[in-house]
Amino acid sequence: MAPRSGHVVEFHYDISCPFAYIASTKIEALAARTGAKIVWRPVLLGAIYRATKAPQGAAGSASDVFNPTKKSVSSRGFQRTIARHGIPHREPAQHPQKTTAALRLLYFVPEKLRPKLTHELFKVYWVHNEPVGEKASLRKAFDRCQFPASELRDRVLAAIADGTFEGSDQRHQLESSTDAAVQRGAPGVPSFWLPEEIWTDGAGNRQQGRLYWGQDRMQFVEAVLMGLNEGKTGDSLGQVSTSLTSLTPRSRRQAMPQGQEVKLEFWYDFSSPWAFLGWTQLASLQRQFGDRLQIDMKPFLLGILFREIGAPNLPMAAISEQKRNYMRLDHGDWVRWWNAINSQEGTLDRKIDFYWADVFPIRTPTVLKAVLAEPKLCDVLYRACWERNLNMSDDKVLANVISEADFDAQAILATANSDKIKQELRARTKEAKDSGIYKSGNVTGRREVIWSGARTKSL
Repeated sequence: MAPRSGHVVEFHYDISCPFAYIASTKIEALAARTGAKIVWRPVLLGAIYRATKAPQGAAGSASDVFNPTKKSVSSRGFQRTIARHGIPHREPAQHPQKTTAALRLLYFVPEKLRPKLTHELFKVYWVHNEPVGEKASLRKAFDRCQFPASELRDRVLAAIADGTFEGSDQRHQLESSTDAAVQRGAPGVPSFWLPEEIWTDGAGNRQQGRLYWGQDRMQFVEAVLMGLNEGKTGDSLGQVSTSLTSLTPRSRRQAMPQGQEVKLEFWYDFSSPWAFLGWTQLASLQRQFGDRLQIDMKPFLLGILFREIGAPNLPMAAISEQKRNYMRLDHGDWVRWWNAINSQEGTLDRKIDFYWADVFPIRTPTVLKAVLAEPKLCDVLYRACWERNLNMSDDKVLANVISEADFDAQAILATANSDKIKQELRARTKEAKDSGIYKSGNVTGRREVIWSGARTKSL
């Protein structure tokens, strides 16, 4: 691939999505940094939900199906994000609202006017809290753009007044863009389509064209664009000249109190592939913050927690197939990302050689009790579950793994099955619930819960 800039990113969004709103405030700066061309492609989020059979339904919001604990953690995460980026936001009294008319208006105006009008429509919904589906609100949004007086401006205002902006052409463009997003694998918005990215899928096949979902995946988009500018593929992110760590959004850094330690609690169950990813980054955090960062490992029974907070026992089975397929790709993206950063930083950590377990879900009560009996086993047990593809639900396999690591398997498993360890595991699981944990891979610091290895840089 020859080095050049000007690579295309198709930005799929709906005005009704708060995360698409966040993305809309960041994407032009991303384009300026990478020399990319952004194609603004509004889509109907409800139609994506309908086409992909999302559990919340076409008229729902993704958070409708969250249990209360997850909803609370997610809400605080959203507030952290808008605060970090300084994004104005007022929660609308009614959400979601129908945005079909607003999206058709975006296809009525010339493409060069679409970004500015998009920003004003997002403000109608998420700042001014005006009814975005009404003509008066659409006119206000267009007026706030302050486009110069012209025949085009008069034509748009007339079309808003008489409703002709919702013509057959605008309907077709909106439906076509929505269908394209679904075909590309989008479970929702915001989504970003990079038609030129070359990458390798889980089966080892080379593919061209890749979709990324979520405003918190925009660092992937930026990294791939920088790679394309240098003539590299998506499989070569570790060779990009820009530091990938510098692309990761962070919360405002605060110094540790002088002479004090800061404790970070890592709540995990070996059964979660996402918790495994978070665990792989703990050594990097320890190097970054030094000896005054105390990492407290907190194993607990994820299945029991799910039951207690009303979550499905197997979350991946409770979402749409489209989202399930994307989540597997997304997990692979994080493996690629952390391995690329590790390569850039001199391979200070062992490469993540992730393998989706053939026997899943993994039954981990005995595995968890074993690590409580001997905490030094955490590395060995995690890699057996998610790199070596061993059936860790089998006590004989577990014993062999412990023995291979030069530990006394018989003694450890005897201790693991003692009443003391059983009670400790139950107590930790209760503590997880009381702390507001809703999934494995949660970390807590300064009394705040942050979920998954994908967010370790927020710490």
